Amino acid sequence: MNSPHVAIVGAGHAGGRVAQHLKALGHPGRVTLIGDEPHAPYERPALSKELLLGTKTQESLVLTSPDYWTSESLTGAGIERVRASARKLDVDSRRLHLDNGATVDFDLLVVATGGMARRPRFLTQHVEGVHALRTLDDCLALRTSLEGCRKLAIIGAGVIGMEVASSAISLGVPVTVLEAGDGIMGRCLPPQVAGWLAQEHAAKGVDVRTRVNVTDIVRAGGADRGAFALRIDALQDGAPVSIDADCVLIAIGVDCNPAFLRGTGLSDERGVLVDEFCRSPSAPWFYAAGDAACALDRASSRHVRQETWRNAENQARAVAGIITGRMEPYAEIQWMWTDQLGHAIQVTGVHEPGDEIVVRGSLSSADATVISLRDGCVAAGVTVNQSRERRHLERLVSARRRIDTGRLADTSVPLKELA
Repeated sequence: MNSPHVAIVGAGHAGGRVAQHLKALGHPGRVTLIGDEPHAPYERPALSKELLLGTKTQESLVLTSPDYWTSESLTGAGIERVRASARKLDVDSRRLHLDNGATVDFDLLVVATGGMARRPRFLTQHVEGVHALRTLDDCLALRTSLEGCRKLAIIGAGVIGMEVASSAISLGVPVTVLEAGDGIMGRCLPPQVAGWLAQEHAAKGVDVRTRVNVTDIVRAGGADRGAFALRIDALQDGAPVSIDADCVLIAIGVDCNPAFLRGTGLSDERGVLVDEFCRSPSAPWFYAAGDAACALDRASSRHVRQETWRNAENQARAVAGIITGRMEPYAEIQWMWTDQLGHAIQVTGVHEPGDEIVVRGSLSSADATVISLRDGCVAAGVTVNQSRERRHLERLVSARRRIDTGRLADTSVPLKELA
């Protein structure tokens, strides 16, 4: 196919970038960008920070110029924008069935649906004042609820939960964070950094409670704005606890197994399964990019899903390149950042339990690089207010460099020199 019709399901960051890069690389065929959000494709990191705080505008989050995403500009670029959700994929005929009743036939399909915010099993219907945070509209609704909010309860102490806690406390809103695990941000931070960050939140007035299971959210009377009671099972002593709040954020992760792919064998609970070329081994016309893509990592021989801005940005570019003839596999060192309480924290690689930890600098002074060693080699690291060290750390992680721990901890030896 010299000019295949490419359908992209998901019109967010990754999907928008795939469409842009396809046209920038000279793809001559049709591109159909399918997604149900009313907004132009946009970046999401600011939703829990600057947009929630009001220091950034909606327009500033849009990929490239907002003018690019007008109907006239898209038509001129050879991109068709369809505002709908994919409901079903017919694999044999390569046909998408949309929730508006329309169908889209295609030659190549890119899935860039991101993830859907998880809901607790007990939350079977909408409760006013209970929020998720995944979309721009979610952010605007939460921001409205925070105006005059007497207390915010956040269920989940991952990146989104703790960033919103940081934003809310800076707005003067009291915050209680409820986490089922043993600590905050356990998926991406080693215990030393997670413990330090939890202390920083506590010092600012955030009430962080761990090993807590939430069993229900019900309306409670007697409040001007309406209040919500969280019935909480505190596992430490087995006794139920009730916490009052008039705004609740559910931040317990995302599901990246798109409903329209279930039953096709192209995805599972891990996400959309693709090889190192971001392509399905069983359907060479099928690609994935962004949060939903669970791609084969050659270095570890494992399928890895990355929920990061950089992966959405770079994997989208890679998919567009592969479709237009690039033959290099996609390889990306995992990297993410979070800004909380005025601290810039960047994470490179993946920390695992049992890693040997080396601290360069001082966490108590919020000025450190914390490095994870696995089998004596640099496997991951976190910079705390030392963003300038990130690229050197990334080189160490990429090379899995074996370095003496004494030299690694010695701040008089520049990390650049070690890398």
